[in-house]
Amino acid sequence: MTIDIAVILIYIVLINIIGLWFSGGSSVSDYFLGNRSVHWFLACLSIVATETSSLSFISIPGLAYASGTGFLQVTFGYLAGRMLVAAFLLPRYFQGEYETVYEFLQRRFGRTSRRVVSVIFHITRLFADSVRLFATAIPLTVMTGWDYRLSLAVIGGATFIYTFYGGIRSVIVTDALQLALYLFCVGLGAYCVMDELSLSLGGVFALIPSADLAFVSSGLGGGAAKLFGSYNLLTGIVGGAFLSFASHGTDHLIVQRVLSCRDASSARKAMIASGFLVIMQIALFLLFGLFIKALFGGRHFDSSDSIVPYFIVNHLPAGLRGLMLAGIFAAAMSTLSSSINSLASSTALDLLRLKERRLSERCKVAAARAIAFFWTLAIIGVSVLFHDSKNPLVEVGLSISSVTYGGVLGIFVLGRFTDGMDPRAALFGVFAGVLAVVSAMAFSSIFWLWYVALGFGVCVAAALAASKAVSWGLR
Repeated sequence: MTIDIAVILIYIVLINIIGLWFSGGSSVSDYFLGNRSVHWFLACLSIVATETSSLSFISIPGLAYASGTGFLQVTFGYLAGRMLVAAFLLPRYFQGEYETVYEFLQRRFGRTSRRVVSVIFHITRLFADSVRLFATAIPLTVMTGWDYRLSLAVIGGATFIYTFYGGIRSVIVTDALQLALYLFCVGLGAYCVMDELSLSLGGVFALIPSADLAFVSSGLGGGAAKLFGSYNLLTGIVGGAFLSFASHGTDHLIVQRVLSCRDASSARKAMIASGFLVIMQIALFLLFGLFIKALFGGRHFDSSDSIVPYFIVNHLPAGLRGLMLAGIFAAAMSTLSSSINSLASSTALDLLRLKERRLSERCKVAAARAIAFFWTLAIIGVSVLFHDSKNPLVEVGLSISSVTYGGVLGIFVLGRFTDGMDPRAALFGVFAGVLAVVSAMAFSSIFWLWYVALGFGVCVAAALAASKAVSWGLR
């Protein structure tokens, strides 16, 4: 255990040294957007590292262990959604030279819409990323016997240093390195399974039931409950496309990375390339889960999220165990650092209007760092609330985001494709979409992947109807 903790500490020190080496914070624009000079490939790696996080390392292999590789169908929708973002939203963002994605709404529907949707972003990110942080504390707590709160504080504190001082440039560079580390660790974990079983790659595959490898499911033959209530091709492509269109086109956590690119062409490359990379990455995580299932003979676990931590703690030697845990740290820190910086960016620019204040750049950067410190404490504090979660954490995290994504996507699409809509009607649509999703969660069994599509449809319909009613009233 001492060796493992030493490996983790060495990793934390090294990643902070690298993050501080690439730091930039001479101005607010530099701190939050890297002066729009980030190479598209680095932005692509940062997108993937940010969205997959420690949940990919822990929960997705567990999902494969429990129910096969059906989750992979969702990634094809992810790619389609990114293509929609690249085609319809990114060109507009770069025409306006926006510093946050919500500035687009201000120019289209007024300042109130920018602030309201920014607040929704703050709430959504706070809860969704708190789930991700909690997931990372599981193996650390299992290994050390620490209280969950101490584990959460250690992870949050390790991430905070370079995020606080370095800004977005440090975040993006360390994201790329952390992505490489945790993918290497997944491959290392699969190799350790082969070594323990004394089998080749083909030999391990021979132990995996063909049903677990058959990731494509039509959803037909089980009625509407099967078609709209499980992982299948229709749910994956349509639901995944809506989810990715919303998350990668309207969530500042992701959009901030492409806004840091030099131009719209670079941003589109980063966005679309990330779609192909995430397909390969999710496939790797799912296969890792099936390898562990072959090793354990399919034994039952009370929670699928405990499978990977159990494998790491009980089936890896000292040193390698620490390296695998460092990989989980890398996945968590990439998302947490991105979330802290994007939340601070939106708070400073959308809500507090820091750029418009008559302050020196030095004072503005100091204020931005103070805001980042606040959000670090907030995410750590809220993550404690998920201690008793029984569902796979990857689904919890994604479903939290899906509650608001549909309504938010709706107002962005309305802003992009309509003219003359009343701003009040547009905001009414957002809240109608969110309410529809909350109602569906409470009173129906609709699968979480349909939440964004439902919220989007209700938002657009309600906004158009409200706008028409306002125009009739004015007449």
